[in-house]
Amino acid sequence: RTYTLSFAANIGADKPAGIYTNQVTMSVVSSPLEITNVFGIETMQEMTSAVCSSISTPSSATVDVPSAQLKDVRDGKYYWVSKLADGKCWMTQNLDLDLSTGKALTPADSDVLTNWTPAYATASTATTQTILNNATGQRSWSLGNYRIINPTTSSNCGSNKHSAADCSNEFSAYNVPTTANGDTKAHYALGNHYQWNAATAGTGGTMTGAQASSSICPKGWKLPTGNSTIAGSFGGLVGAGNIGTDTAKIASEPYYFVRGGYVDMANTILFTNAGRSGFYWPSTATSGSDAAYSLWFYSANSVEISNSDPRQSGLSIRCIAR
Repeated sequence: RTYTLSFAANIGADKPAGIYTNQVTMSVVSSPLEITNVFGIETMQEMTSAVCSSISTPSSATVDVPSAQLKDVRDGKYYWVSKLADGKCWMTQNLDLDLSTGKALTPADSDVLTNWTPAYATASTATTQTILNNATGQRSWSLGNYRIINPTTSSNCGSNKHSAADCSNEFSAYNVPTTANGDTKAHYALGNHYQWNAATAGTGGTMTGAQASSSICPKGWKLPTGNSTIAGSFGGLVGAGNIGTDTAKIASEPYYFVRGGYVDMANTILFTNAGRSGFYWPSTATSGSDAAYSLWFYSANSVEISNSDPRQSGLSIRCIAR
């Protein structure tokens, strides 16, 4: 930056005409923004395709993976992000954004084309009062501040649970960081669960065989593509990482997918399968108006990149840079 400085001198009236000289000493103190990570940005919303492209793709699926913690300006939470073997930048931590009927997501901070206000605030438990058996539902659940204890092994908490507090063998208390503290345990934070029409910021609706145009991901990010093996899809990531059907691989470094279960709309099921299975929404609708594709992994050797789940189910979210 260039600054123009001006100086003036006040000469007393009693001074005779002549040439007067003096010296001025100027001191400048600079407080530059300190960039402390490989991406050269501090917030999720600063991510662009150019930023991601400037980072080298790791030399192998699991070695030399560029990673950093970035702040989501919407709520101040920090998320691990990495450039993975498919050449794309991914969140390697589940989204933990609480939705509010009193706060719109805007194009300035979120992956939406116009302002979107959720129809429901995020619920703190899965109960008969919070489930919504509707393909266009916009429910979401924050089932406690927890992380999975043994991410690479299967341990089913069962059904008819109300929160992660009911699964003490599978989850332990943990708060998503609000500083870039370098805590790798954050990779395994449970995060929130969302119905598909909440995950797609109301744009999924009853569309068939198409991609939702928006999501609740931060600005500069989006939901991955489903039912595909192209780069930017769950299938593309599984293929590039040579994950195959090995659930221990998909749950390990550098992917860190979580067996976070899902929220079912049946009164007798509610929060279920936690510790055994992981379910993640993409942007892709199936050919039917009541389902969307998902990533589903369970037990020891089952990874499904094109699973079909009812849109009213509450699944986890991982975002990918646009």
